[in-house]
Amino acid sequence: MADTSAPARTGRLIVYVGGLTEKSGDADELFARLRSEPGHADDEVWTYPEPLRPLTRGSLAALADALHQRIGAYWTEAGRPHEIVLVGHSAGGVLLRYAYLRGRGRLGGREAAWTGQVTRIVLLAAPNRGVEPSRLRRPVRLATIFAAGVARRFASLELLAGAPFMTDLRLDWIRLFRELGHQAPLVVQVRGLADPLIEPEDSRDVEGGLTGAELYIPLASHQDIVRISGVPEDRTGERYGILRRAIIGDVEITDPSPLPAEERDIERVVFLLHGIRAGIGTWVTDLGDALQNGGRPDGTLVVRASYGWLSAFNFAFPISRRRTLRWFQDQYSYQAARHPGAKIHFVGHSNGTYMFGQSLSQVRSLRFDRVYLAGSVLPRDFAWRDFADRQQVGTLVNACGAADKPVGWLCSGLRGLGMRDIGVGGFCGFDVTPSGTVQFLNLAGGHGAGLTGERLPDVVRYIREGVPPKPPVKAPSGLFTQMSRLAPALAWLLALVLLAMVAWTLFAFTLVKLIALLGGAALVYGVLKAV
Repeated sequence: MADTSAPARTGRLIVYVGGLTEKSGDADELFARLRSEPGHADDEVWTYPEPLRPLTRGSLAALADALHQRIGAYWTEAGRPHEIVLVGHSAGGVLLRYAYLRGRGRLGGREAAWTGQVTRIVLLAAPNRGVEPSRLRRPVRLATIFAAGVARRFASLELLAGAPFMTDLRLDWIRLFRELGHQAPLVVQVRGLADPLIEPEDSRDVEGGLTGAELYIPLASHQDIVRISGVPEDRTGERYGILRRAIIGDVEITDPSPLPAEERDIERVVFLLHGIRAGIGTWVTDLGDALQNGGRPDGTLVVRASYGWLSAFNFAFPISRRRTLRWFQDQYSYQAARHPGAKIHFVGHSNGTYMFGQSLSQVRSLRFDRVYLAGSVLPRDFAWRDFADRQQVGTLVNACGAADKPVGWLCSGLRGLGMRDIGVGGFCGFDVTPSGTVQFLNLAGGHGAGLTGERLPDVVRYIREGVPPKPPVKAPSGLFTQMSRLAPALAWLLALVLLAMVAWTLFAFTLVKLIALLGGAALVYGVLKAV
């Protein structure tokens, strides 16, 4: 059948997606003036009519995919122009990046013809690392933090730094542009020097590519960066000149700010993540020093940042366990952007293993080469095989203490109460694991048995050389194992007793009943503190 499609147009198609709180028409003057430039009269500007708003509901990935489909349809109907320029302001830039990746067959998308015509992607104050709440004004920051905890249906919350959407976007972007090399489209990040929300390091994944560049606009804020009149300028026309260069002019490739000397030539990045009732002053410090070869540079970077103190009592509540996931995922993408060619390994204990497992489940782009878990709180039926098939995990070592109370008793009890995201994989072992997995089910000791001083040299050898440890093991006591099996029933009994005491107190309130209720609550707290 003959091709009846319209011939390709000679002008550019400029696709513009506005920001989260941008007013309608703010960018009209800019694009009208660009079209008046010599040689650009045939350019067509399409302003996306459904930009993301603060109260937009749904998945941000679904909205970005809809944008990808709409661009393809518009480009076809417009006569398939030979050149496409994508321009996005703030959140609009994030949506365009995701839409482009989907059109390149990444993030679960399919190859689309329109992406092959994209020659330039211009990001105007785009939060490429995600929005960091600490940089927002206090009322907005508090509202954002509250909404992130209780209202998960607003798409704009997925723009937060470390959110699964942003982490997947950054990691797949880095990998695609490394593959494309000089064949990738020009990517220009334009930042206002009066913008407190965007910092140069946030765009390292964009500027770090071979076709990345960054431009600055003096006196421009996050909101007014798309406006060219009625805004502060050092000289008349300065802002338009910079925006013109970014969108249709010549732009020189720039390099991101150089890394510190100790972070250059990094071949492996090792995350050390502590657990409950701990910080970085314990095994994390000792193992980190050993992995870094006494401070002598050998291509190893150890990341031993802390997410703060977490008690066993706090761990028992899902909202407390999950509050640090975005932090860890942001840490991962931050290091991946700084060291895109390095292999990434993980050593985690207790709640650190929970953060690791949940992040694997939420962010399909995470990749870990060697993984060492000690006192893991993940379920026995954790889907290791799926993660291995997706190349998210290379090899795994699971070290289990024979007398691990937080895992064998606490996690068993909490799982009995219906908390299916945790379990006794760090006590009984995992049922299904990647090929080559080594599990030590009965190490002598308790919750920290897998990371004692005598075990650390073996952990270092495994992470650096891939040689799994072979420590001595012992069988757990029959009483300890029996308590682990009874923990779900005991947890239910304790919960029912507390509920009965609450009902008893409310039915006919007396001081004696209140004291009894407080005593029961103190008993539960004491139990959680003791394990």
